[in-house]
Amino acid sequence: MSSLSSSVLVGREPERDLLTSAVRSAGEGRGSSVFVLGEPGIGKSRLVEEAADAAVRAGLRVLRGRAASAGRAVPLRPLAEAVFSGLRGEGAPADGDLGPYEPLLSRLCGLAPQDGAPLVGYAEAVLRLLGTLGRSGGCVLVLEDLHDADADTLTIVDYLTDNLPGQRAVLLATLRGGPGPALDLAEAAASRRTARTLRLARLGPAHTAELAARCLGHGDAGHVPAAVLDRLHAVSEGVPFVVEELLTAMVDSGDLVQRKGDGWTVTGSLNAHVPATVAAAVLQRVDHLEPPGVALLEAAAVLGRRFPVDIAARVAGLDRVTALRQLRYAARAQLVTDGATAEEPGWHTFRHALTADAITHRLLPVERAALCLAAADAIESADAIEGVDAARPEPRGAGRPARRAGEPHSLIGGDSGDDLYRLAAELCVAGGQRARAAVLLTRAGRQAVLRGALLTAVELLDRGLELTSGAADAPPEAVAGLLEELLGTLVLTGDVQRVPELGDRLDDVLTVWGAPPARRAAGFLTRARAAATAQQWEEGLTAVRRARELLGAEPDPASRAALDSVAAHLVLNSRRPDRLESARALAEGAVATAEAVGLPEVSCKALNMLGYCLRPQDLAEAEKVFERLVATAETHALPVWRIRGLLELGVLDRIRTTGTDRLLAARKAAEETGAVLMTAWADMHLAQAHVLRDEHDRALESATRLRTTAHRLRLREVQLIGVGVDAIIAASRGDRQKLQAALHVMESALAGRSAGALWGYADTSVWGWAHGICSLLREEPGRAMAEFTEADQAMRALPSTRGVTGFLGPYLLLRTVRGAAGWAEVDGAVADRLTQVHWDRPFAGWSRAVLLGREGRAAEAAKAAEEALAGTDAIPLARHLCLRLGASAALADGWGQPVEWLRAAEQFFHDRGTTRVSAACRAMLRDAGSPVARRREGHDTIPQELRRAGVTAREYEVLRLLGRGLGNQEIAEQLFLSPRTVEKHLASLRNRTDQSGRAALITLARRYADGH
Repeated sequence: MSSLSSSVLVGREPERDLLTSAVRSAGEGRGSSVFVLGEPGIGKSRLVEEAADAAVRAGLRVLRGRAASAGRAVPLRPLAEAVFSGLRGEGAPADGDLGPYEPLLSRLCGLAPQDGAPLVGYAEAVLRLLGTLGRSGGCVLVLEDLHDADADTLTIVDYLTDNLPGQRAVLLATLRGGPGPALDLAEAAASRRTARTLRLARLGPAHTAELAARCLGHGDAGHVPAAVLDRLHAVSEGVPFVVEELLTAMVDSGDLVQRKGDGWTVTGSLNAHVPATVAAAVLQRVDHLEPPGVALLEAAAVLGRRFPVDIAARVAGLDRVTALRQLRYAARAQLVTDGATAEEPGWHTFRHALTADAITHRLLPVERAALCLAAADAIESADAIEGVDAARPEPRGAGRPARRAGEPHSLIGGDSGDDLYRLAAELCVAGGQRARAAVLLTRAGRQAVLRGALLTAVELLDRGLELTSGAADAPPEAVAGLLEELLGTLVLTGDVQRVPELGDRLDDVLTVWGAPPARRAAGFLTRARAAATAQQWEEGLTAVRRARELLGAEPDPASRAALDSVAAHLVLNSRRPDRLESARALAEGAVATAEAVGLPEVSCKALNMLGYCLRPQDLAEAEKVFERLVATAETHALPVWRIRGLLELGVLDRIRTTGTDRLLAARKAAEETGAVLMTAWADMHLAQAHVLRDEHDRALESATRLRTTAHRLRLREVQLIGVGVDAIIAASRGDRQKLQAALHVMESALAGRSAGALWGYADTSVWGWAHGICSLLREEPGRAMAEFTEADQAMRALPSTRGVTGFLGPYLLLRTVRGAAGWAEVDGAVADRLTQVHWDRPFAGWSRAVLLGREGRAAEAAKAAEEALAGTDAIPLARHLCLRLGASAALADGWGQPVEWLRAAEQFFHDRGTTRVSAACRAMLRDAGSPVARRREGHDTIPQELRRAGVTAREYEVLRLLGRGLGNQEIAEQLFLSPRTVEKHLASLRNRTDQSGRAALITLARRYADGH
């Protein structure tokens, strides 16, 4: 099979319609010019050919000419070809039709000696020919590849564009979209509105797939194997010529075979070499360049489709000025992009993925290997990457010096250092130096961590580890450095499942190599960090002990600070009775030492743990510490620790104000850097914040993001956190069935372990809140009391969490109402801590009000209750639970405004669908002798804002009909009311909604009708 092509034009319907319209208009005496622009292979000629064929079928005469594509441009060649085709065959002009311009056309075609006639004469002669040939039905002049045309041809074309309007002729010209005289002509004509330009874009994935199907004889892309489509999308990038040639190569090589009957099957590798036709088209343009330009592109091609200009110039032996000049020539030849971007000033890109492949494939293997190693040398040179230590990678453990945030790329222009190191590594692999490539990938991983691209770092380091396994010459020191970097990065991402196995491998390498004890201790320190991330407290403390044993009785300050910061984390969550005090002492010592010896990463870790230690005791002091953590991370360009600090500040906001701004900022930063577990933690806290704010839709959004992250990355722990978030949302709705289902999933997955393995020391906070609040919303206070008591007892084993849990407030009020708590607790330290927590604060205040009322201090009780409600608009569930629980005590003891409180609570719980609580409120109102409004049918259809204003179902019906433009009489007839009654309803509506008159009510009604 020589070639595959589509029998129909794919993906160019709007462009084809425009050309068809231009041809039709020419036949009607409204001539014009259309310039079709685009890169090579984009389908310019095919599109124009379709229009020309349609013109022939419609009876128009078509003249064709093409500019020279090789060597020097032949003067007037495209016009000569076109004129020749017009003077030949049937329909040629008769003698005398062209008058005095006939000799000029003969000279234009080289049929008569030149006589120095002015160029405008030739232009007018062509115009007369087009007019003569188009007298009966119209004429189409097709000129291809005008970018290769000579200046005289362009001058005549410019003349034609100005004079074709009013003629029965149309000019259809094709040219590349790059800068040059032809493009200048087309754009100038378009600005004069004497021509139109039509720039063809690459095909999208759907049209690429359709084109592939058409080429293979099908109308549906479903007949094309998915692997073929993937290859076409990746390589052709929507260029039709490349799609067709790739398919031809697949079929000719036997890798793509037609099955008997219908369809195709893949029988071999589709990653074939560049099709010969594509390579020829590319190399023809390459060979038009000067020798320095060819050398530059060969050097650039081994660097990849996207390449650093200065590195390519260095490999080619060119100075910068010469290299940039040659790049300009290559851009004009449509081989590279027009220029670098502002974001990446030192980088250029081949216009097509196959361009670089075509250039490299014509190099001999020895030439390609030599260029690869020369490029790797250039990248590693001190000028290309400033400040990068070319010695072995230093361990990520104790004593490691602070990294520099802005190490690489002064010459390159602004790309990240990990991209450059990765590029150098792959060049070394191509040149046969795998061990050297592994060292470079270690540096690449370190640079990726520096800029916060953690998942990229893991990918790079895994690639390096793969290379060392097949490199017999890989020095143990380099392998150890790679393992250290990979272990530390896995801890940062939270993906610690591989740490034990890799840690054993690292210790084996270090032992065989004979590394100093401090180096081995650093490995155990990393394992301790991983254990802390995985909530494996005792395993982590064992690793810390091993590290201390290796370091001896007098470890250096840097090692001591690193160990103490990790030990603080592990001790805080252990079962030691003095864990809070011990952890705080370890963290404070680690901060002081780390700052003294200049270890910002260790300082950040220790500050983080110090904030955890302070949070249960003083939220304001904890906030200062976390702000100090963020400042340290920003000063030393440590993006991951900055995110940790932002996340902890966001958690404090959730606790103190239920605000979400800093949580959202932390989540965004975590997602951008690939810190998966921190993204999940942010979503978990966001979901909790939205639940506390009674914003179920937003809580579900956070939960959905959490599940999506877990599913995409197949992270079991994150999936379980998502289940936990679902349980919290279910509890906030009083849906015990969904809550129990989520708990069952958690219990099965954890196999007897505490949920703290996932939730940390928020364990009892989360589950205590979920159980008890769910029972309260199901109007089961006795069960809630038992669940809160169980959670409180469990939490007493974790004193570090007291005061920031979220369930202690409702628990205190419930006990106070039931007579199980008195002044000792309400005025005690626990209550003081509760006042720092936004959610708990109103419950603590209402507990005080209940005790005051019980003592007969009615005025003080009512004041305390009202003060407790201040600032609760953002947490309506807490506000109305206080009203529901506290009103019963107020009714019993005769203080405050229990009837008003119960009415407000009843309305709130009815609106949110918590019907058991609203029913209980109505029952209490009836018992108090207060009339209870009957909820008529249709009440639930009233918008919440109108319901809160007291609008009844009947009044809402009147309002809706008013919004539809009905008058009082018409509304009365619709609702079987008297006009007088309708007027009363409208008066009530104006009063309840604070509207000035009928027009304002109509506007209000239409706003609700529009869904607002």
